[in-house]
Amino acid sequence: MSLVPVRSLISSGYLTYTGSQNETVREKTILDWSSALKVTDYNFRTFLSSETQMLTWKKEGLPADQLSVENAIMITNTELTPLIIDPATQASEWLKTNLKKNCESVEVLNHQDAKFNTNIELAIRFGKSLIIQEVDGIESMLVPILRKDLMQQGPRQVVQIGEKSVDYNPAFRLFMTTRDQFVQIPPNICDLVTIVNFTVTKSGLEGQLLSLTINFEQPELEARKTQLLEQEERLKIQLSEFEKKLLEALANSTGNILENKPLIQSLNATKQQSSQIQKALEESSSLQVSLDQQREVYRNFSITGSNLFMVFGDLLKMNNMYQFSLSSFIKLFNRALMTKPQAATTEEKLKKLSDSLIRLSYAEIGRSLFKADRLTYSLHFVKGVFASMFGPNEWEFFNGISAVGTESHIRMPNWVAPDRKEIFGMFANTFGALVSQLQFESQ
Repeated sequence: MSLVPVRSLISSGYLTYTGSQNETVREKTILDWSSALKVTDYNFRTFLSSETQMLTWKKEGLPADQLSVENAIMITNTELTPLIIDPATQASEWLKTNLKKNCESVEVLNHQDAKFNTNIELAIRFGKSLIIQEVDGIESMLVPILRKDLMQQGPRQVVQIGEKSVDYNPAFRLFMTTRDQFVQIPPNICDLVTIVNFTVTKSGLEGQLLSLTINFEQPELEARKTQLLEQEERLKIQLSEFEKKLLEALANSTGNILENKPLIQSLNATKQQSSQIQKALEESSSLQVSLDQQREVYRNFSITGSNLFMVFGDLLKMNNMYQFSLSSFIKLFNRALMTKPQAATTEEKLKKLSDSLIRLSYAEIGRSLFKADRLTYSLHFVKGVFASMFGPNEWEFFNGISAVGTESHIRMPNWVAPDRKEIFGMFANTFGALVSQLQFESQ
C-alpha cells in the first residue's frame, strides 16, 4: 500500500474520531496509528491544509494554537454536520467571518428565534450556510437534515422538515455551535455529526498567549515568520509545478529520449530550477528554526497566563456563578503587557510582566467573589501559580486527603482544644519546618 492512501486513511480516522478530544489524546492517537501502519513524518495539518490557508484563517480571527487549527481543518473537511463546542465563542466568530469572505450567504439562528422553522426551510431551499447557535440538544426536525434523508421528486430532491417537504439545494450547509462544553448528544445522533471541541486547554491557551506576547513585544518577529511561511508555500507550489511539467514532458516524448535535445534541455532547466527551489526551502526552514528559538524566550510568560486562566476556570466547581470568559482574561493579559516595565534584560522584563499579570488577575477576580470564598480562592491561586512552593503532602493536607500519621513528637500548645489533637499531629508532621519556626512547644 502506498503512503498517500495510508495517510488519507489516518486523516479520515483522525477527523472522524478525535474532534472531541484534547491535544494529549490526539497526539497519542496519531502516534499509535502511525506506528501500527508504519508511517513516518505524518502531519494532519500539512496533509489536509496549506500554510497559506492556515495564515488566512489566523487573519480571520482563528486562534493560532495547534488545536484550533486542527479543528478548523475538521470543520472545513468533514462530510457530516459540525457540532462546534465553543465556550469562548472565538471559533464561532471565525466561522462567520470565514463563510462571509468565501462569498457565501450566511444565516445565523438561535433556538429561541420566533421564525426558527421558517428560516431553516428558506436556508435549505436557497442553499445558504446556516449556523445554529446556543444548541443545547438536537431538535427532532433536524434529524432528517443531519441524516440527509433526501427523496427524489422528478428532477428535484426534497427533504422532510416536520410536515413539509422542502426543496433541497446542494449548496446548503449546516453548522451548529454551543457554549456548553457538557452538552448531551444522544448516541444515535453522535453518528450524524462531527463534534469539534474548542474548549480552552492549557497548552492551547499557552500558544494563543505566546502569539499575543510576541505580537506586542516583537511584532517584526511574528511578521518575519509569517513572511517565511508564505514564501515557503509559494516555493512548494512552484516545485510541484516543475515536477508536473517534467512528468508531462516525459509522458509526451516520442522516439529515443537521449536524442530528443529539446526534452533534455527542458529536463536540465527543470532540474536546475528545482535544485534552486529546494535550496531556498532548506534556507527558509533553517530561518524558521532560528525564529522559533527566539519566540521560545517568551514561553514562560505565556505559561504563567495559561496557569492563571485554568485557576479561574476551576472556581466554577465552587460556585456556578464564577464563570470567567476567555475574552475578559485576554483583556487582563493585554493590560499586563501595556504596563511596559523597564528592565535591563528580556528575562527580567518577562519576570516583571508575570508579576504584573499575577497582581492584576488576583485583584480582578478576587473582587468578583463572595467573601466566604476568598480564602479558598487565595489558597487555590497560590497552588495554581506557585505550585513549587508546596512540599510533599502539603496540598493534600489542605484538601483533607492527607495520609500522614497523627502522632507527633511536638507537644501540642495549651491553647489548642483537646479534640484537635489528631489534626494538630497531622499538621505538625506535614509542616515540620513551619511548626519548628513557630516554636509551638514553648507556648
